Amino acid sequence: MIAHTPTIFASVALVAITMVACLVIVGRFRREDGLFTIGCGLLAHACAYVCYTLYGHASLWISYALANTLLSTALAFYTASIFRIRTLPVPWLAIFSLPAIMALCMALLVETREPRMLVSSVVLMAQCGLIVLWAHRTAAPEGRAHHLLMIGGAVSLVGLLIRVLAILGGSVTDMRYDVSNLKQSISVSIGTVTVMTLSLGLILMAKERSESALRQLALRDGLTGLLNRRAILDRMIEEMERAKRSSTPLAVAMLDIDHFKQINDRFGHLAGDQVLGHCARHMGLRLRKIDGLGRYGGEEFLLLLPDTDPHGAMAVVEELRESIAESVVMFEGEPISVSFSAGVWCDVPALDDNADKLIGKADAALYQAKHQGRNRSRMLPCERVLPDNLSLPGYPWE
Repeated sequence: MIAHTPTIFASVALVAITMVACLVIVGRFRREDGLFTIGCGLLAHACAYVCYTLYGHASLWISYALANTLLSTALAFYTASIFRIRTLPVPWLAIFSLPAIMALCMALLVETREPRMLVSSVVLMAQCGLIVLWAHRTAAPEGRAHHLLMIGGAVSLVGLLIRVLAILGGSVTDMRYDVSNLKQSISVSIGTVTVMTLSLGLILMAKERSESALRQLALRDGLTGLLNRRAILDRMIEEMERAKRSSTPLAVAMLDIDHFKQINDRFGHLAGDQVLGHCARHMGLRLRKIDGLGRYGGEEFLLLLPDTDPHGAMAVVEELRESIAESVVMFEGEPISVSFSAGVWCDVPALDDNADKLIGKADAALYQAKHQGRNRSRMLPCERVLPDNLSLPGYPWE
């Protein structure tokens, strides 16, 4: 089916303007979430296709040179949006160097025909290829929105390739913007698909980022940045089930900051908050990636050490305890000494063990540590004999 080419141009411009209006209506036209640059791209896209509709009725400077420069600018904004949404540094100079090249080439070649058509198509193809590349490289692990960007960029590459092949094949006249034929209809109609897939893909990417941030807020303690009580308990259940399946030991430690109430009473609650943050950062830097650390409640932390035998578990907890005791928290120029007591349970979880039961055992050991003077760690005896040939991942200080 052959469509009227200027009408297709007008349709693409209408779609782009509609997408901009939708962004404005929903009130998400903010710079920090990447949607501002998406909106700028859509406006440039719409203006470009309005200029295309004027081909044959306005000068080539407007209907071709300005139009292609605007379209190149739109693609540059789409590329920048990918970086903004993923909260990555935007290489503005590199991204917008292509629209600058497009503008320069159009100014030099506007009075030609084949060269200007070929150069404009090649520059736009390079930009579409970059969109596909960066959408793939910055894809979120569980995200799907980047697939729309890759599809939109790939479809645009097909449409531009049709133009390039027609130009190289000597059918330049068939690809004029005021000519209607099958190749032209297919090539130009792809612009509608491009606008919709690129803009929707970017908007959904921003939505995925917001949802990911909300999930992180739901799982993280706002003060320390550690896993909150619910999240660390979920992690503990996962580690228990894995330890049961593989018959490997799991160490569970309850850590309690000594005399925390006195710190709050003497220095104030802001100082107490600073102590909690200091301990969380200090311990987090000294644990393996497979270990789990969360704020269990108040001044208590729950530590999980998968694949760690009793000797290794005590070595880890003692190293943490000693390093905390040797550190000093400065609050308004005044030093605050900090220490913690720890209770440790380490064994291969039994089939009927659950999180409450194991935490209760670690709590019993913690009570012993406090009763014996604080700033020390205690472990309940193992209930099962661990194999002598157990090979476990070590720690940097061992």
